[in-house]
Amino acid sequence: MKATYINGRFLAQPITGTQRYAHELLEELDHLLTESGPSCPDVTVLVPFSVKTLPRYRSLRVRRVGKLSGHLWEQLELPFYARAGLLFTPSGGAPILHRRNIITIHDAAVVASPRGYSWAFRTWYRFLNRALCRSALHIFTVSQFAKAELVKWYRADSQKVTVTYLGSGHALRPEPDPTVLSNHRLRRFQYALLVGSRNPNKNLSGLLKALPYLEESGLQVAIAGHSDPKVFGKLQISGEKVHDLGYVNDSELRTLYENAACFVFPSFYEGFGLPPLEALALGCPVVVAKSTALMEIFEGVAFMCNPSDPVDIAGKVLQASKSQQEARASNYAFASRFQWAECAQMTWRTIAFFSEG
Repeated sequence: MKATYINGRFLAQPITGTQRYAHELLEELDHLLTESGPSCPDVTVLVPFSVKTLPRYRSLRVRRVGKLSGHLWEQLELPFYARAGLLFTPSGGAPILHRRNIITIHDAAVVASPRGYSWAFRTWYRFLNRALCRSALHIFTVSQFAKAELVKWYRADSQKVTVTYLGSGHALRPEPDPTVLSNHRLRRFQYALLVGSRNPNKNLSGLLKALPYLEESGLQVAIAGHSDPKVFGKLQISGEKVHDLGYVNDSELRTLYENAACFVFPSFYEGFGLPPLEALALGCPVVVAKSTALMEIFEGVAFMCNPSDPVDIAGKVLQASKSQQEARASNYAFASRFQWAECAQMTWRTIAFFSEG
């Protein structure tokens, strides 16, 4: 095999859905390569020096390179250090100057639903993704919906786009931290949970507009997730029954999922929808929007709402919050079908094919 590199810029970023995919995928790739024994190929994860704590893999090598950070590192220095081989970018953008890219693009939101991003962010990624869809050797994405979006908006060749669903096992890994409930005055099975960034596409405002219709139920609303005003702008979250938790760690997140009356995700645009899958993996009833990839992934197991109708959002939240224990058991079974190992196997087969070519 030719030299194979992985773009590790995601290791310098906060963990949201795309970074979670990258972290879990590399863990599974490392396991897959380790199992290959003495024939294990040489794969190196290149990271900027801004990454302070390096992950410990058994077979993947990790190497700090360059002096820059962010986009400048990725576009100017990374292609130099990966020049001898194939480069796989699991999150963000690959360097245009590199000639042998394989890349994961999770959706076409910056074009299809641009209001969720700052002008600078969407302008850059519109240009970058279009260029990469033309030049990349192969493209991974996370749903059939997302694949159709890449073909529609970026003119990607459908023959070189592979769909790999995400996994759910990571949600079961951390130990619960019940102090998150007392710290935020949340009562077990008495709150609806939303996890996501402050991107307007996540439709937090739709959930907030549904609150008056939940008044008699006594349900509170807990909102957790990373906020980046430079990318998504600002959204004011306030109210007596609204708890803005901000960033929570994985142990706190597990506790929030397991003790929520339901999880609600009324997004206008999703390439996959990892938080609802995490919630289902922990038994939590789920409400998702009847839109985009959410229908493809969750129809039949989730309560489907009209994201533009606060009355319908509230109605589905009330239905989900009354789910019986039997329904929670079926949620575990559904989520267990989504395996990171399968995602890694499909990914590695393609990387190996082009590395040997």
